[in-house]
Amino acid sequence: MDNSNPSIEALAEQSDPGIVREFIWFLRYNKKWWLTPILVILLALVALAFFTASPAAPFIYTLF
Repeated sequence: MDNSNPSIEALAEQSDPGIVREFIWFLRYNKKWWLTPILVILLALVALAFFTASPAAPFIYTLF
């Protein structure tokens, strides 16, 4: 058997790389770097929405 073509059993036993690592791999090999700023802005908006609903809201208000 050739090692360059792993079997389905060998692939099934590998650990999951994780969503972040898999997304970075997708960006790198599919040359979709234009998605990075969109994702960063989206994550920043989610974080801002989360913190405005938390007890830290008065501290965030003073930043703006």
